[in-house]
Amino acid sequence: MANEAKLDDRQTHVVDALQNRNEKLAGLYATALDILAAKAIPPREAARISIICHCMRELMIGLPAVMSDFSIPRPAPSSATLLRQLPELLAAHPEADLRLDQDLVPVPRAVALALTSLLNTASKEEARNRANAATLVTGMPQTKHPVIEQWTKAYEFFVGWTHLDRNHDRQRPLPKDETLLAHMRVVEDVIEVRSSLFFENLHALEDLLAEINAVDDGDS
Repeated sequence: MANEAKLDDRQTHVVDALQNRNEKLAGLYATALDILAAKAIPPREAARISIICHCMRELMIGLPAVMSDFSIPRPAPSSATLLRQLPELLAAHPEADLRLDQDLVPVPRAVALALTSLLNTASKEEARNRANAATLVTGMPQTKHPVIEQWTKAYEFFVGWTHLDRNHDRQRPLPKDETLLAHMRVVEDVIEVRSSLFFENLHALEDLLAEINAVDDGDS
């Protein structure tokens, strides 16, 4: 079991900011820190890296919905759902042999529609992810910005080390803790900026309410 991490002021602020928005996301971040703080055991280094990166990946996916003024919902059904339906559909249409060595491969209408829907949904999801990340990071849905590029690299890093069939199976050296922390820092920066704006607005609202209450008390 992972040791509980000793948080510095920055990490404590990030945990508190997440806790005020979503306990599950706060739990993901805290779990990543706890596992990172635990001493790596030789047979389990890959699992340790995978779990940390999985927590951070899920955190990055969930942040736009709780810390952004704009968030595009996931298409329904998702591309993953549509993909799972393909084997059954293809089994029902054995004549749809997509492996034929010819430029034009005839397929039943049902199969063509399913493939078109899968491709369109995957494209929408990719655009959604980029727009949501851009709005979270910069406050605008424009996806071309140096900070967004940094965010995307961090996300791709976590995804690449989450799945054992990617970087792990390519026998790449496991990333050092310093590298993990550097990518986590990108996510923490965004959370800090977002939460600071939130708390500044909250304090401004509290001050305004206090002034209104003071006036009301004076009139009574």
